[in-house]
Amino acid sequence: MMLVQLTFSSVGRLPLAPDEAGRRRVLHALGRVAPGRVVLFALVDDHLHIAIYCEEARIGPISRSLLLALRSVCRADLNPAHRSAIRDRAHLETLVRYFLTQPAHHGLLEHPALTTGSCFAELVGARVVPGLGLCLSEVMPRFRLRAAFPHVGLPEAPIRPATDEAVHAAGAARLVAAVAAAAACGPVLDGHTSEHVAARIVAAEVARAGEVDAAELADALAITPRALRRIAERTASAPLVRATRVRLALEDAATAAALARAGAAR
Repeated sequence: MMLVQLTFSSVGRLPLAPDEAGRRRVLHALGRVAPGRVVLFALVDDHLHIAIYCEEARIGPISRSLLLALRSVCRADLNPAHRSAIRDRAHLETLVRYFLTQPAHHGLLEHPALTTGSCFAELVGARVVPGLGLCLSEVMPRFRLRAAFPHVGLPEAPIRPATDEAVHAAGAARLVAAVAAAAACGPVLDGHTSEHVAARIVAAEVARAGEVDAAELADALAITPRALRRIAERTASAPLVRATRVRLALEDAATAAALARAGAAR
C-alpha cells in the first residue's frame, strides 16, 4: 500500500466549482471513484488536493478515473493530476494541518470548519457521502481528532450531536440547510434523486423529534403539508440523522468561536 497526494488544478486558474451544488457534486465524485481510499481532501478555488491510500498499481487508474469524473462535474477544464508521494507519518501529520487550513489560507468567506471543500466534516461525522468515509485512522491509528480543531479555528472540545431542544431552536429553514449539507446534496432539496429523497425524509424525522412546526418545515422544503406527511411515514437513514445533528452542533460551535474571537479583539 502507498500514500500519495494528488492535486488537480484548473486550466487557466478558473474556479473548479463556483457554486455550492457543484462543490457537493465533487464530493460524490470522490466517493464513487475512490471509495474507502481517501485519507484527506481539500477543495478550494482552482484546485483540489486529495491524499489517497491504495496499492501502488491502482494509483494511476484512480488518478485517471478521478480526472474524468471531476471533468464531468466541474465547470472548468482540469489538468491531469500532479502526483507526489507522502513520505512518512510526519509528512502526513503536516498534510493534516495543510489540508484543513486551506480554506483560511485562500480567504474563503465561510468558516473553515463549515466550508464544503474541507474534509473536517468527515472527521467529526457531520457529513455522510457514500464512499467518502476517510481512512485516516487506518494510516494514522494514533491520530487524535482534538488535534484537528485548532486548524479550523475551534477549541479542542468534542462536537456532540444537537439535542432535540437545539433542533427546535434552530428552526425549519436551518434544519433543511443542515440536512442538505450533511448529505452533500442540494442546497435546495427539490430534486428526485435518492440523495434528495433521503434528505427530506431525515428532515421530517429530525423535525418531528425536535417539535419543529410542520407547516414551517413543509415551506422550507417547498412541498405541501400532505407530501410532508407521506415523507414522515418513511424510515430515515440513521447515519444521516446523526450527521445532521452533528452539523447543527458544528454550526453552533463555529458561531460561538467566531463571537469569542470578535469579543477578544475589542
